Amino acid sequence: MAQEEAGSLPEVLARVGAAHGIPDLAQKLHFYDQWAPDYDQDVATLQYRAPRLAVDCLTQAFPGPPHSALILDVACGTGLVAAELQAQGFFQLHGVDGSPEMLKQARARGLYQCLRLCTLGQEPLPSPEGTFDAVLIVGALSDGQVPCSVIPELLRVTKP
Repeated sequence: MAQEEAGSLPEVLARVGAAHGIPDLAQKLHFYDQWAPDYDQDVATLQYRAPRLAVDCLTQAFPGPPHSALILDVACGTGLVAAELQAQGFFQLHGVDGSPEMLKQARARGLYQCLRLCTLGQEPLPSPEGTFDAVLIVGALSDGQVPCSVIPELLRVTKP
């Protein structure tokens, strides 16, 4: 999956389908590592709007000024959500993901103050209770991705 190979809608749809069809966690993380260089281009092909929609929702619901909020982007991937957060004035961003190569892409954006490797469902988030003003998980909370059983862990690190 080199940069020049990312492309047609049928290829991208097949790649997304493949990502959801891998039951073995190690194989799934390897798949995401291999996909990382092409991920942004592929989701652009799909006109993927979830990051913007999620951040719009947070912006409407968040009671305080965005620049003072500490936000955790769970399953942050390449940092698409961080780009949307920053565009809305959220600048204190932490991210976690299970794929080292996705984190490498996210790090290259330069939008996060902290990025950590964490495989949710296998280990707890690397943060104390009540650390974050808001926690976002966009496009990853589903069967075959991040299990819904992690919701208590997301709540644990979020301020009441």
